[in-house]
Amino acid sequence: MKLIVLDIDGVLSTGEAHPFDLGLFARLANLNRRARRGEAVPAVTLNTGRPSPYVEAVMQAIEGWQPALYESGAGLYFPQTYQFQLTPAFTVDHLAQLRRVVERLDQTVVQSGRAYWQPGKSVCHTLFAHPPLTVTDLIPEVEAIVADISGEFVVTQASMALNVHPVGIDKGTGLRWLSEVTGIALADMGGVGDSAGDIDFLRLVGRPAAPSNAASGVKAVVEYIAARPETAGLQEILDYWSL
Repeated sequence: MKLIVLDIDGVLSTGEAHPFDLGLFARLANLNRRARRGEAVPAVTLNTGRPSPYVEAVMQAIEGWQPALYESGAGLYFPQTYQFQLTPAFTVDHLAQLRRVVERLDQTVVQSGRAYWQPGKSVCHTLFAHPPLTVTDLIPEVEAIVADISGEFVVTQASMALNVHPVGIDKGTGLRWLSEVTGIALADMGGVGDSAGDIDFLRLVGRPAAPSNAASGVKAVVEYIAARPETAGLQEILDYWSL
């Protein structure tokens, strides 16, 4: 295994507003230092729906040096040259349609006080519901609005949010792009994820794993399921891989 690819929420973090496990970060940073020196251990990077500034900060914390995927495969962050690149699959036509989709959703579900946007997104936009509503309550209306404007965008549900993104841009296509850029074969990658949006990339890696909090669909495609959830589960997976 040459590269470990991690989701953040539910794997490397317990979620919004929760403290990071600094001991886990130190363990990952040590792996990255050793891999960069040429030792026979994998480097660690990210494949997350989070926006690029968040990914940049986490990569700094774990001393990541391989490219990292942000916004569910829509972009690559290159730590060594400090560059951010959107996927070639995102076209000018996509951008025009996306602006119409976001404007309509903003007028209907955000300005009405039922939802709010996650800041910092450029391609894969994310909606959170205002309590007592949940994202499940918003799905029918959001899907109808998106379908009415463009058949080029889809709505996918994460554990606490709704993602609106172009068809054909996901964590799986992002991972293939990462493989092309780094020259690391998919079979030489390990991956850890927990939500339905992670299945696309977990199906591709050679060593897929998940913490115990993973969705049932995720558990069906991985080779190892930790007994513990979230960050404790990731620690267990690293032990399983003898890292």
